[in-house]
Amino acid sequence: MISRRFFVALTAVSPLLAQLPAPTLISRTAPRAAWSAVTSAGTTTSGTLTSGSYPATVNTTFRAGNPGAASQSKLWVFGGSLANNTATTTNDLWAFDAVAGTFTQVLADGAAGSPSARGRAAIAWNPVTNKLVLFGGNTRGTTPTLLNDTWEYDPSTNLWANVTPASGNPAPRQSSSMAYEPILGGMLLFGGQTNDVAPAVFNNETWELIGGTWVPFSPANVPAQRAEHSLVTRDDEFHDVLLCGGLDSSSAAPDQIRHLDVWKWTGSDWSLLSNYNVLTGTGGTWPASANGNQAVYDPLRKRVVVQGGNGISVAANVTYLYGTAYLGSPTNFTSEFDCLTNSWSIYANATTGTTPYNNTDPAIGRVSRYYAGFVAATGKIYKACGQDPTKTGSKPTNNVYQYQAVPVAQAPAYGVGCAGSGGTMSLSVDRLPWSSRACTFTASGFALGGLGFGCYGFAQASTPLSALLPAGGLGCTLLLNPDVTSLLLPSGGAASMSLSVPATTVYAGLVLNAQAIGLEFDGSGNVTLMTSSNGISLTIGAL
Repeated sequence: MISRRFFVALTAVSPLLAQLPAPTLISRTAPRAAWSAVTSAGTTTSGTLTSGSYPATVNTTFRAGNPGAASQSKLWVFGGSLANNTATTTNDLWAFDAVAGTFTQVLADGAAGSPSARGRAAIAWNPVTNKLVLFGGNTRGTTPTLLNDTWEYDPSTNLWANVTPASGNPAPRQSSSMAYEPILGGMLLFGGQTNDVAPAVFNNETWELIGGTWVPFSPANVPAQRAEHSLVTRDDEFHDVLLCGGLDSSSAAPDQIRHLDVWKWTGSDWSLLSNYNVLTGTGGTWPASANGNQAVYDPLRKRVVVQGGNGISVAANVTYLYGTAYLGSPTNFTSEFDCLTNSWSIYANATTGTTPYNNTDPAIGRVSRYYAGFVAATGKIYKACGQDPTKTGSKPTNNVYQYQAVPVAQAPAYGVGCAGSGGTMSLSVDRLPWSSRACTFTASGFALGGLGFGCYGFAQASTPLSALLPAGGLGCTLLLNPDVTSLLLPSGGAASMSLSVPATTVYAGLVLNAQAIGLEFDGSGNVTLMTSSNGISLTIGAL
């Protein structure tokens, strides 16, 4: 009898044992990446719609609910719901010029030839065609209509074009996600909600717009159905697309499943990179929010950034218990997924208090349902518009906020290499010098059977190698004062160099220099030639 009672009690509390632990919060303050307002982009204003058009006093931030899309120098903002998740939508198009720091309405609400007004659409930038791509969404209003049309906006002509194929399109849907897919060169689409009534119906379909045709895929590994998730392109060393977060309120009612997983698309299949299972209490790390936001990839720090959004704890959950430490709508937390370790970290402002998810960050407040993107021209993440319940009218104070470490890790080359029997020596950077990571290099141009040295120093120099050793080659120069050296064993004329940066922000902004030296030998082991690469100037950044 005692044993039976024990097992009954264990069964009753097992969900509590599996809930998420409280987050370990990291300070979201400089020199680490921190949010700040782009004051030149203006502040929010108030106003009301008049006959479907904006009066002069209404600012672009009076909307939410669509994703943003970033080109080389701009963040694009199309349509969305006016205020927070309202039934009134628009179809105007705005561009935030990150270099100039200004917001411009490039097409007015109701402009001829534009897609119909909508929210909850899938929007992404195609870097090959240099066009903005739009799919589906919801017209909202008194008779909401789900859409499955496809449009492209060309900045060179300032015109939209309806490029919907005659047949074979994905079914109408809202809250799906789309991103440029670098392997096949198309626009990848995943998931979404295919109805607009309760109970919601979600899907886990994978489509790609290739050459003007929507192509359905049947991958062997399929992420769970969801909506309000994010797809982000990693078109650098990873060359893929990541799927992050999302929710599903249809498969386990009354629970709302907050997906804490990260998947990557390899061109034909999905592969799971990270997940925390709240039912079993297994998995390494997790984000603090999964929907009501937009994930953005930062190629400089190799991290996916998810700011604010809806906290993952939901009152209706009775099985999927995420813990009361993850409340807030929006939450104050910033979650970052490190693409080198496939792990999440959670950041908060300096004043944590007893409910840090409800703190209003002094710079950004608490914002959800915003438009976001990484702008390469400035090397920063930007987010515009959105909803902040702590501000008047639930509008953020400023139109645009930016996010990046100060300073950013840098590794520009200086000087030139000289030639030996293996060709001209060269040193290039593979990974930038961020705190807690190894800064890695590739040195090339070594002679067959030669050796080398990796040199690091605080001060630059310009010393001919011939002044150090008679075998110093013509035009070969030591470009730094070597404080540390390491032996290099080249293979195929190349060798790897690595410099580990401590896991502290104390060294942020510290400048070091790196260079590779090559040695050639005769049959007796005597040095016959010493060659040198260009130098690299390293500025350490803080993760």
